[in-house]
Amino acid sequence: MRLEEIRKAERESHEEVYSSCKLYESGSWLQKPIKTVLNLLPEFSEYKAIRVLDLGGGVGRNCIPFAKEYKDRQCLVECVDILDMAIEKLYENAGEHDVESVIKGSVSPIEEYKIAENSYDLIMAISALEHIDSEESFINKLREIEKGIRKNGIVCLVINSEVVELHKETKEALPPQFEVNMSTEAMKKLLEKAFTGWDIIKTTVSRQNYDIPRENCIAELSTNVVTYVARKML
Repeated sequence: MRLEEIRKAERESHEEVYSSCKLYESGSWLQKPIKTVLNLLPEFSEYKAIRVLDLGGGVGRNCIPFAKEYKDRQCLVECVDILDMAIEKLYENAGEHDVESVIKGSVSPIEEYKIAENSYDLIMAISALEHIDSEESFINKLREIEKGIRKNGIVCLVINSEVVELHKETKEALPPQFEVNMSTEAMKKLLEKAFTGWDIIKTTVSRQNYDIPRENCIAELSTNVVTYVARKML
């Protein structure tokens, strides 16, 4: 029941944004890709072919820049999301940005999506892995990601930890609508273990606060955002 409640809340909050806000226009978190992702674009400039997997990629906010940058090469950008609406909007946005030929969308919960081994030059998951159905599935997915990246490929993860939600008006504590909500230190240790021996490009933790719509209120959400970017050297 708890999993159903969380996924219902997240579906409603995301669908509200997807139906009312346009990709790369101001007014929502869809207004631009995250800087960490954009900074990775030059890392693949010498590649003749590139294959990207975006887990929980939504409507293409972070994967479309890769499709645009490398659409004239042998490029495939795969985007996985649990919401049908997200993938429908992904294809609409891909068409508007003239990259529909290199975008492939799949509707699936992340925990059920099988990542092929030794197949990707970049796997990214931006505010997505915390929505896997359990900590056990989270750990298993990290292993799949590690195996799925080719030599010299890159992992780019941005994950919420220690999430707290408060009713905006009453300041009452609300159950955080995140399937995985572990301590920041535990999260960091799992990432270090999963990608042992990789060349660390970026690792940071930043406290962020923002409002988010919930079923009967607006919640004030605070979270430690863990960013982890590394290259597979082995």
